[in-house]
Amino acid sequence: MHSSTRMIPLVFAALVACGEPGDKTTTESNTTTTSTASSTTTSSTATPSTTVDATGSGTQGPTSDATTSTSTTTTTGTTAEPTSGSSSSSTTGGACSKQGEPCNDGQTCCAMLDCCAGVPVPAGEEFCSDNCPISDRNAKTDLRAVDPGDILARVVALDITTWRYRKDAADVRHLGPMAQDFKAAFGLWDTDRMIFPLDAAGVSLVAIQGLHRRVVAAEAENDALRARLDRLERRLAAVTPETP
Repeated sequence: MHSSTRMIPLVFAALVACGEPGDKTTTESNTTTTSTASSTTTSSTATPSTTVDATGSGTQGPTSDATTSTSTTTTTGTTAEPTSGSSSSSTTGGACSKQGEPCNDGQTCCAMLDCCAGVPVPAGEEFCSDNCPISDRNAKTDLRAVDPGDILARVVALDITTWRYRKDAADVRHLGPMAQDFKAAFGLWDTDRMIFPLDAAGVSLVAIQGLHRRVVAAEAENDALRARLDRLERRLAAVTPETP
């Protein structure tokens, strides 16, 4: 009994010296380890004696190894930061204008498209396209003459209506032929889904030339008829005696 009684204080002293999990001594140690995790910025060689999880708590180990485990936690936090340009590059610039969409108010055309501007595109109606109407003679080849009278006849036969796009509001109206009819009538460009502005302008100009020719011919015929009428009237006046 005397020997057992003397052993109880020794066991109690050993327990106090080691500390039980969750007591004040262990909490202060973990707090120190967590504080060290927020201030450490450099990495050191890791040792397997201490492991620190995401909450800052861990197994018992030498104090000198806490910094090593903390450095590993800090490095993991650093790699979570966004990489340079990962978000800004996808949000800058806004939406671009696609084929046929306007670029008359500073809009940016999408890749592989140019903003078609200048003659023959009217000011304020600039649009994006991969085939802008270029009027430079040096950019053209295989020139072929056309018959203005024939083009005028095709324009006269062309079905032209007012309409609106399906995406337009109910009160929006446009005027013009369908691209399919235009392609069938004149055989221009390589699609029947869109009327190339330069082709539409060219057809209009040639039709005007056709009208001009007809007007000039009609005026010439009218002048000839007037001259003939004048001659007939003079001859008639010469053979008809005046009444007393």
